Amino acid sequence: MKKIYTLAFGIVLSGSVAMAQTEKRLIQIKYGADETNITYQPDGKIRSYTQVDDAGTAQEETTTSTFTYTATQIVMKSMSSNTPTLQDTWTSTLKNGLIVKDLVNINGNADNYLFEYTYDTQRQLVGIKRTNSQSSSVTLVDITWHNGDITAVKTTQDGHLLSEERYEYDTANDNNAIRSFFSSISNQISFEALLPVGSLLAGAYGTPCRHLYTTCYEKVYSQPAPVQEEKSEERTFTRNAEGLITHVSQLLKGDPQSNEYDLIWTSVATHISANETTSSVPTEYYDLGGIRLPQPGRGLHIVRDGRGTVKKILQLF
Repeated sequence: MKKIYTLAFGIVLSGSVAMAQTEKRLIQIKYGADETNITYQPDGKIRSYTQVDDAGTAQEETTTSTFTYTATQIVMKSMSSNTPTLQDTWTSTLKNGLIVKDLVNINGNADNYLFEYTYDTQRQLVGIKRTNSQSSSVTLVDITWHNGDITAVKTTQDGHLLSEERYEYDTANDNNAIRSFFSSISNQISFEALLPVGSLLAGAYGTPCRHLYTTCYEKVYSQPAPVQEEKSEERTFTRNAEGLITHVSQLLKGDPQSNEYDLIWTSVATHISANETTSSVPTEYYDLGGIRLPQPGRGLHIVRDGRGTVKKILQLF
């Protein structure tokens, strides 16, 4: 019986197989001839986000955004092929893992846009304050959540109500990547056709919405016409057998036809778990004085396995 326990103990120490874990990453979004390509760092954060618009025409434009990350700052730099000497810079300051302010500079202009963020106790984004260094105007965005999703957004400027939005959602449980790219949070964060997708995917704007929205309704108060709620956007999603969204159909208010997007995914190994080692290096045993032992003895001793891991082990038998 003692030999059986000792053999089992040896198997636990030295017998396992390296298992690779994988995750799905969105690498391309196609819209007709246009496309967006996404590359990632080894840790899964977005490295670059490249959009090609009006592909194959004289107006073709390629815009590349790159991201750098530290514990206290995320910087997005965007450059267009049409204006290669100009650069947009989006600098985010983090506190406790959340972005508390963004400083956005467009084309190197003298003025800067400052966005300041507030969160609730669940780390949900509930408020945005937007100002400009060359203006005294203040825009406030108030965000209401319910059951993990944004349900209403109210925007005011200098105390005057500009617009109200409300959202309806798909109830499917989609992965974090797609919820970062197609979320109602991204609608509130984007500015001047820029979207800090790297920060969104990293969770730096707080808790993501649980679901994807299917419909957005809006009331606009700044126009002379009587205020009434109108459907401003509608989306439908197509999923494959794995549950991944492979197609998005988007119909915007006033558009004669919907915009159709195809999504391309890839599988990436993200972690190696050493359940079993394939190393041929034998397990070694030492006493507490560092003297090598031919085999484990009774009591406390040191074990170094084939992976080089060193542990103190209490042998009972």
